[in-house]
Amino acid sequence: MRKRIHVSQLRVGMYVEDVEIEGEDRTRRFKPFLISAAGQVESLMANRLMTVVIDVGKGADVDPGGAQDIDRTAFDAQLRAVFSAKDIKQARECVEDTRPQIRQMLAHARIKASFASDAASAAVERIMSAAFDNAGALIAVAKLKEKDELTFLHSLAVSALMITLGRSLGHGEEDVRVLGLGGLVHDLGKMALPDEILTKPGKLTAEEMDLVRGHPQRGYELVSGVAHIPMPVLDICRYHHEKFDGSGYPGRLAGKKIPYVARLAAICDVYEALTTIRPYKRAFSQAEAINMMMNSPGHFDSQLLSAFVSKMVISGTLH
Repeated sequence: MRKRIHVSQLRVGMYVEDVEIEGEDRTRRFKPFLISAAGQVESLMANRLMTVVIDVGKGADVDPGGAQDIDRTAFDAQLRAVFSAKDIKQARECVEDTRPQIRQMLAHARIKASFASDAASAAVERIMSAAFDNAGALIAVAKLKEKDELTFLHSLAVSALMITLGRSLGHGEEDVRVLGLGGLVHDLGKMALPDEILTKPGKLTAEEMDLVRGHPQRGYELVSGVAHIPMPVLDICRYHHEKFDGSGYPGRLAGKKIPYVARLAAICDVYEALTTIRPYKRAFSQAEAINMMMNSPGHFDSQLLSAFVSKMVISGTLH
């Protein structure tokens, strides 16, 4: 069985089926191999990648405690240990209040190839309100995602992260609103992809990866079809997969050539994805996620990542 894992989980005895390094020539054929020495792990970790695909039928699996059924009772208990019942209730009310609006936005993108800007804007207003005093609970509540809620809750959570980060960086409310809208629509281009690709747990083929890599441009085109959309929102759609070292996509932009808002979005997007819980998969803990991100040289703007850690994690905003 093939399984995608973070590079930090590699160990001797694993059979590496494939790696994905942004910017790499995809016509070059990767040769699967069995890790027989620690030096091979170090060599892989030195490359610009976050994940690899292993075949657990041919080599070792990750340590116990990885993928497992999620106990909803335990999840709720963890929430109650950190947040008050009132905070949890208000966070869940925000999720339910925005559900029809975000689903409408996603449905319009998928079925009509259009952007439901009014629904998106209304959802952002509600998220902004909920995130004022309750951002941590809102983001935590959105961590547990069923298969049919994955895109909806990821969009909501990245929006909440962008809003909260923007406020912590001292941006005014109008700029925060733009960040929240960008976070909400950053993956809208994925609605053009088949469900089989969006929900595929194993390795994607080269052709499937090419389709996935087209989603930032597709999202940009969808959102730009509506008049008066702020340019930062379009920049977030188009450039949130660029990497600071120039190895990202679609434009292979590097450093400060990547728009500031897209550098923020890259951090929020990856953090949210790493800490997501699904019924068949445990999430990386906050500490694990931050460690992975801090030890992924060239992926993020290091100054902005440090600000994220300081203002969102060390401050206790996120749990």
